[in-house]
Amino acid sequence: MESNYSIDRNENLVRVTLGGTVTAESLTRLLKRIGEDPAYHSGMHAIADFRACVGVWDYSEIQRFRDYVVRACGNRPRRWASLVRPGELEAVGRVLIVISEAVETRIRMRLFDELEMAQRWVRGEEP
Repeated sequence: MESNYSIDRNENLVRVTLGGTVTAESLTRLLKRIGEDPAYHSGMHAIADFRACVGVWDYSEIQRFRDYVVRACGNRPRRWASLVRPGELEAVGRVLIVISEAVETRIRMRLFDELEMAQRWVRGEEP
């Protein structure tokens, strides 16, 4: 998986662009790297662009990733928007959202196909 990210402390936002094959392990490593960045602080919102990615995760991989996210992110509320194309990763994202809501994480996640809508939602302009 290729990835790059930027952190905007003024906007309280992490922007991530990904490409290639995404696995639960590669995404977890990326989140750890972002979390260790000195510019990052807990509670930042995120917009991740997965539109150039592929990946097929089974349910146990989705659960492992969800468990990591729940432990790593703590109690500060935040919004994570993901840009996806229809297909396998969109399905993975939808399952991740459902099982994350079931354990009442402080992270609200939504999938989008347009950057502008994702940005508006992360800023709280869309319910």
